[in-house]
Amino acid sequence: MRHHPQLFATMPLGVLVMTICATLPGDAEAIDCSRVSSFNEQTICGDKKLLLLDRDLTVVYNKFMKVFSDTGHYTHLVTETRATQKKWLQRRNACGADAACVKAAYEERLEVLQRKICYPRDDSPIYQTPSQPGPTTAITQPVVDHHGQKPQKPTAICSIIDRVDYDFIKKNEGAMLDFYVPGAFSTNVKTGKNLGPKFKINKNGNPIQKAIASSGVTVGQGVDLGQQTVDSLKYYMNIEAHKYGNPSNIDIESLMTRINPFIGLRKDESVSALNKYYKDNGQYPHLSPLESEFISSAVKHGYAEDAAALFNKNSKPKMNFWSLPAAVQTTLTDMKYHAYIQSVARYYYRGEWQKATEEFRRLSKTAKWAKFEDRFLRRAKMLTAAIKNNALPKQGNPCTPKPPAAINRSAWWENPRRPRWA
Repeated sequence: MRHHPQLFATMPLGVLVMTICATLPGDAEAIDCSRVSSFNEQTICGDKKLLLLDRDLTVVYNKFMKVFSDTGHYTHLVTETRATQKKWLQRRNACGADAACVKAAYEERLEVLQRKICYPRDDSPIYQTPSQPGPTTAITQPVVDHHGQKPQKPTAICSIIDRVDYDFIKKNEGAMLDFYVPGAFSTNVKTGKNLGPKFKINKNGNPIQKAIASSGVTVGQGVDLGQQTVDSLKYYMNIEAHKYGNPSNIDIESLMTRINPFIGLRKDESVSALNKYYKDNGQYPHLSPLESEFISSAVKHGYAEDAAALFNKNSKPKMNFWSLPAAVQTTLTDMKYHAYIQSVARYYYRGEWQKATEEFRRLSKTAKWAKFEDRFLRRAKMLTAAIKNNALPKQGNPCTPKPPAAINRSAWWENPRRPRWA
């Protein structure tokens, strides 16, 4: 179908709507399943119903934008729809491999676009400044480029963005070049060196070399290879290169070859494997500083995505992880990195931030977690600061949706007899 801008300029909205519905999906651009780059896209491509929803939304959105752009009269609507589409994509991606979440996101977006067909043009009173005071301007907080560590412009709280303080995690984990097992080897974090076996005396008076909890062979900024699979780690690194770049040209295949023997090994098994490697080679396996930085960054971003998917799936009331303040994103990602404790996570899911803070403090005094007291207290301190700064309530969704603009419609708008599209 050929579009005629001059014709559209004089069309009433009802005719525009029929034009959209009658246009065939010839120029739609949907997910290319031959080039998927995330668990989210893999989930969509593996589910016929989700794939159809993706095709439907792509067609509706593209035709909607073209038809209303061609009129030259709906600039506000076009700009707003383009911006909200970008935010919606981030929200859909945050669903990860959760098919139900992805389905709900598509259905909600299709419903929104259909409602937008009933929007007035830019000069309607719905877009005029209301006589009553509007909602308070959202607090802003700085965003950091975690690769270059350069402050960026502040962003409004509740905008969808990665606010995770990866430096917080780096301080908790340290940065190692040599492979080691936490608790079983002495380390020098400043040099990144494994200093050799670390022994404890057991209850029988014998020296033992024992890993902390279920730790495995670890490298970089706390990248525990025992908690990984070959596929997940390779996926994290490929996505890192795709989304954030690989300026040092790290050879991912070569890196995987060196770490593969240690993936999935935990506790005594990981200690034995590392001791054997040293016996056979006279040194511990190690990475270059650039390799260590790359794999650490890949896993950190991957864990943030995993934490987001868990939170978005389980939160009640429903909240979007990427809309929440930095304190929430950072502490939950740090917990996914270290130990995902359900007694704390449930408070996050329910938006009980003060109780989450208190639980961190309580756990830090227990025998099981006493060795991580400092880490737990740093999380509690970060959440407490957010509450005191009013970035986070003691309880509830800090990003409760604002009432729809329709509540501000004037009597002029509500009068059905008055023509609007002449």
